[in-house]
Amino acid sequence: MDGINYRTVSLISSTKSSSTFPLNSIFPPNPPQRSIFAPTLSPPPTPLLQEKISSWEEEDWSDISEYELVKEEIRKVVTKGKAAGVLRLVFHDAGTFQVDENSGGMNGSVIYELDRPENKEKAKSEVDTVQPDMISVAGAEAVSICGGPTIQVSLGRLDSKEPDPEGKLPAESLDAFALRQSFQTKGFSTQELVALSGAHTIGNKGFGSPTVFDNTYFKILLEKPSSGSMIGLPSDRALAKDDECLRWITKYAEDQDVFFEDFKKAYVKLVNSGARWKSL
Repeated sequence: MDGINYRTVSLISSTKSSSTFPLNSIFPPNPPQRSIFAPTLSPPPTPLLQEKISSWEEEDWSDISEYELVKEEIRKVVTKGKAAGVLRLVFHDAGTFQVDENSGGMNGSVIYELDRPENKEKAKSEVDTVQPDMISVAGAEAVSICGGPTIQVSLGRLDSKEPDPEGKLPAESLDAFALRQSFQTKGFSTQELVALSGAHTIGNKGFGSPTVFDNTYFKILLEKPSSGSMIGLPSDRALAKDDECLRWITKYAEDQDVFFEDFKKAYVKLVNSGARWKSL
C-alpha cells in the first residue's frame, strides 16, 4: 500500500460524529493539490478498488460504472440527517458563479472559503477535503435518500486552486426582486430559482419533515407565513410575495412530479455552472 495517497471527505452531522472514506479509491490523484492523510484515517481499498487505482490512466471517468462506485462510497457517509448540510455545501460552492465574469461555480473552491461569514458554521461542519465531482454527486444522493428524484451528474470537473471572489452568494435577507436579479447573473431563470429553493423542504427550516424531500415547501409558502414566523428564511417568504415566483410556487405545490422534474434539470445546471472539465 506504500505510495498511495488518500484524500478524505469527512461529513459531520450535527452531533459531531463523522464518517470518512478515501477519495483516491474513486478518483485519480490530482497533483499538485494532494491531501495526504495517515492510512489509519481511512481503511485500505478493497481488491476491486485497488484494481481501479492501478488502472487510473486507462479509465474513462464518465463511465456509468465509475459513477456507481462514487455513489456507493457516498452512501456510506451521507445520511438523511446530513442531507440538508450536503445540499447547502453544493449551493455554497456552485452559487458563486457569475456569467458575465465567467468566474466561480462548481469547482471545489469552498474549501478555501470556509472562514467567510456566509460559510462559517455552515459548510465547514460538513467537509474537510473535497472535490467538485464528489460535492455534486453527494448533493444528488442527498436528494435521493430523502425520497426526492434520482439525479445523475457528469464526472470530470477540475479542482480550483484558489478561492472564488467574495460576495457572490445571495444574502438570506434579499427580497424577491433582488433574488431574481442575483440568480439572473448566474444564468438562472425565475422558474429555476423557485425550483432550487424547493431544496429547503429538507432541514430545520420548518417546511414539513426535515428528512423528506417533497413539495411541502411550496404548500407551506402558499399559506404565506408571517414575517415573524420561525418558518423559513426571509428570502423564502419573499418569494411568495412576488407574482412571478408565486406562479411557480403554486404549480409545484399542486404537482410534485413537475417540481421533481424541474428540480433535476436546475440541479444539473447548477453543478455544471462554471465547471472546468478534464480533457478526454
